[in-house]
Amino acid sequence: MKNDEKILDKFFALRQDDLMNEMPEDRAYLKRVLKQTKDMGITDMICQLPEEYSSIKQEIEQKFEDVIGDYEVKLAYYNKKYYKQGFYDALVMKLPK
Repeated sequence: MKNDEKILDKFFALRQDDLMNEMPEDRAYLKRVLKQTKDMGITDMICQLPEEYSSIKQEIEQKFEDVIGDYEVKLAYYNKKYYKQGFYDALVMKLPK
């Protein structure tokens, strides 16, 4: 299984850039289902809080950045995991027994 994993890692690395680029049909679908909340809009709203809340503003901004960062890490992890698993499953099904 170790060699299989190395091969899958190589295939994933070759395809990773392609997987990250959104296709027009992906953008069309996402546009329909996402709320389209822009992070800059939220940041602007935080900045509009009065100056007496500056420490709270900084804490909110940091937490907001942490949430986005965590989401991006999870997305990358699951993308890689399920791509590799799907590819492995496809290979196993095609190999003669």
